[in-house]
Amino acid sequence: MRHRHALALAATVGMVALLAACGQPAPTATAPPAPTLSPAELGEQLFAVKGCAACHGLDAAGTGIAPALPGHSAEQVRRQVRSPLGSMPAFGPGQISDRELDLLVAYVEGLEAGEGHSEPMAIPLGDAIAMHHWMALTALASERVDEAAHHVAHASELIEDAEHQRAMQGVLGSLEAGRLHDAAHEIEGMLAGTAEPALSEGELHLQLALGAALVDDGPEASHHLDHFMSEADEHEREGAREALEHIDAGDEGAAASAIVELIEATEHQQHRHD
Repeated sequence: MRHRHALALAATVGMVALLAACGQPAPTATAPPAPTLSPAELGEQLFAVKGCAACHGLDAAGTGIAPALPGHSAEQVRRQVRSPLGSMPAFGPGQISDRELDLLVAYVEGLEAGEGHSEPMAIPLGDAIAMHHWMALTALASERVDEAAHHVAHASELIEDAEHQRAMQGVLGSLEAGRLHDAAHEIEGMLAGTAEPALSEGELHLQLALGAALVDDGPEASHHLDHFMSEADEHEREGAREALEHIDAGDEGAAASAIVELIEATEHQQHRHD
């Protein structure tokens, strides 16, 4: 037995000596490298884990609860997650972190868009129309005119009211003429009457300002806050000025918090009047 142990020890020593002579380290067991997932693949996993698929479908193709997602831009996804319009709940950083939102955006951006956005019939018509208005506005914010025109045209197909349809044709005319600012204001006016729940023009501007602040778009947030202040009372202007000061300081996160407080105060005041 001792003879076999001695032989084994000699063999081991000999191997180590040989490796040392060759300038090579002794072999060690290594685990195979873990597969690296792309941001889109990680986003696809989050899409299921965070419950997005429960409403939008496992492949994000839409269900009777929520619309299909292919074809929507990063900005539109971010704003709808953080400051949604329609029946979708808001998801703050405590529920979906900024990093997780980046991955979800990568997943949605990687989806192949079909010929057009389909609206499942079970979605309330008002929500579907409002969503297209909202998407047109976010497209205009970054001057994606073709995308804005697509959503305006699609909303027109869903609208039954003749006057509203004529107004949408007027928006398309403004887009074709390059009057993007006019087109945005026309859409904002329509949203004030079609959003669920119905928003006043001032409340709509606050919601749009919040959405812009949450994606660090300070100029767009300031634009909507300025419009809100034009019809606000002095107490509301004070809150708006606080948000603008944060934007001027480059702190869109603090501006978003100030806008949320302003929205809550405005809603409380509205309930008191009701």
